[in-house]
Amino acid sequence: METERLEQRGWDGSEIGFAGIVGRHPNMQAIFDVIRRVAPTDATVLITGESGTGKELVAAALHRLSRRNQARFVPVHCGAIPEDLLESEMFGHERGSFTGAIASRVGRFKLADSGTIFLDEIGEMSPKLQVKLLRVLEDGRFEPVGSVGTQQVDTRIIAATNRSLDEAVVAKEFREDLFYRLRVVPIELPALRHRREDIPLLVETVLATLASKGLPRFTVSAEAMDVLQRYSWRGNVRELRNVLEQMVVLGRPERIIDVHDLPPHLVAPRDLQETPITMPWQFGQGGIDFYEEMEAIEDRIIAQALRLSGGNKKEAARLLRVNRTTLLEKLKRKRAQGSPLTAIIGPGRAVDTVDESPAAELMATELPTAEPEIATPALPPALEAAIAC
Repeated sequence: METERLEQRGWDGSEIGFAGIVGRHPNMQAIFDVIRRVAPTDATVLITGESGTGKELVAAALHRLSRRNQARFVPVHCGAIPEDLLESEMFGHERGSFTGAIASRVGRFKLADSGTIFLDEIGEMSPKLQVKLLRVLEDGRFEPVGSVGTQQVDTRIIAATNRSLDEAVVAKEFREDLFYRLRVVPIELPALRHRREDIPLLVETVLATLASKGLPRFTVSAEAMDVLQRYSWRGNVRELRNVLEQMVVLGRPERIIDVHDLPPHLVAPRDLQETPITMPWQFGQGGIDFYEEMEAIEDRIIAQALRLSGGNKKEAARLLRVNRTTLLEKLKRKRAQGSPLTAIIGPGRAVDTVDESPAAELMATELPTAEPEIATPALPPALEAAIAC
């Protein structure tokens, strides 16, 4: 059966993927089950999830397992096509219907007749097109741009969005009737940071795929894998795949990806990297501690400058547009206060005594080799990579 052929299983027989979508996490297994049950029907499906989670893979799997798999699977990226061209792209146009229409053109819906059309980024569609799409969902009929004739198609519609359409409906940015017509079967894909246990499996799959395309076969050290699993991956699987491809293309002859090979932003201290700065702050009855909040923001800014400068205090001060002596004094004070920045500057002895005279500042500017460094104890490999000069 086609369903069985699309299943991917591990050495122990457990399912590790389906139709090119990799995952052992219970949420992914539940999605695989929904795909199997919904694909043979003509039910409209709305796939939601952050960018890079694999929405088009799910849509393609639904088509591949359907009775329409001998016809076309036609994707339309609604957010990538200018609004004034999207109607023509979807429904076609007649010659002379607008400036530049030198010939008639068949639209994507007609191309997908008897097959499946995938409307990605459906939340970006204008209200005018939403009305026209609603009619196609109801009876399969539409008029090409500039035509007085009506065309009819038998097309399954699968839509996807990274927006909250519920909120768009409340804000009157998306038609409520269209929302419910699209959301016959909802499939919500989890963000990668919500299924971190799948990351080693995804890493192995991506590296194997790259090797099958002629690139060297790399492995990942246990320490580097730990960093990959702790990172937040705001770009989800797409970001992970791009990082791994970069590591392979620029990799060392040993063909091993270690912590010091990873991009600096992956190995930054977790508490400083992942703590979101939310605005506006939520004020409770007791208010907030203004000075504590400002210290936290300052910590994150300094941490970012130290990361970008590779731990070089003079360069970090330049990025922050402050005197180097000012930065060193701040670091000394923050260490004494037990700031999270201690993860970078170390809990060792105090920052070297700073001479704030103009002559000393000039010397620090002109003689980079004379820069005093902060003595730090041995740090974990992830932090060593983040602050190494």
